[in-house]
Amino acid sequence: MATFDLDTEEYIHDDDRMQSFIDVVQTTAEEYEEITDLLAALEAPFEELLADNGWLDEKYQQLCTDEDDDMGNMGDDIAQWLLYRDGNKLALFTLVLPPGASTPVHDHLAWGLVGIYGGMQREEFYQRVGDGKNDVGEAELEHLRTEHMERGDYYELAPPNNDIHSVTTTSDEPSVSVHLLGADVGCIERHAFDVEDEEIELFHSGYTNVECDEIMEAPDIGHGHGNGYGHSHD
Repeated sequence: MATFDLDTEEYIHDDDRMQSFIDVVQTTAEEYEEITDLLAALEAPFEELLADNGWLDEKYQQLCTDEDDDMGNMGDDIAQWLLYRDGNKLALFTLVLPPGASTPVHDHLAWGLVGIYGGMQREEFYQRVGDGKNDVGEAELEHLRTEHMERGDYYELAPPNNDIHSVTTTSDEPSVSVHLLGADVGCIERHAFDVEDEEIELFHSGYTNVECDEIMEAPDIGHGHGNGYGHSHD
C-alpha cells in the first residue's frame, strides 16, 4: 500500500477541483506500483483536468515579472509555478513560456504526465547515446522526434522514455503546460544539455513562487518500476 505523509503536503494553490485530482492520484498510486500501469490509470483524470477551465488561477498562467523574487532557472521570463507538492514524492506545477521562447534541453528523472492547458508548443524529444551515466562533461544526444501540441494534448514521462526534451512556444500567446511529476522536480538536481556542443551539466529548475530549501537528489524510480511511494507487500 502506498504511504502518504500529510505533514509534507503543501497546497500552494487552494482549489477544490485540484485537490480532488490530487486525491485521485494518491488513491490510484495505492493501487498500482508499476509506473506504466499508474500512468495509464491517470490518463483519464488528467485529460479531464486539462479540459476544465475553472480550477487554475490566472496568476499561474502568467509569465515572470520583475517583481518576482525568484524567476527560476528555465530562462528569461519563463515561469514555473508550483501548485502542490508532497515532499519529494509528488508535485503539480505549471510552466509558462513567452511566444517564441524555448527551454534548455533537459531531463526530468521522474515519472509523470505533461499536458497543454493554453497556447501551443513544439516538443523536441531526445535520448542519450551510449551509457549516459555521467552528470557533467561530454554527452551525445540523438534526436527522436518532434511533436506539435495544443490544448488537451499530453504525453507520459517514464524515464528513460520521453525524459529528455526541449519546449518552444509556437502560438502568439504564452503557452501553459501542466506537469504532474513523481518528484519535487523544481528542487532536484537534474541535467541540462547542449546538443550542438555535446555537453551535459547539472542544474535545478527552481520555482517562480517557492524557494527550494535544499537541492535534493532525484528519487530512484528503478527504470520504470515503482512509483516512489514506498509500497509494502504485507
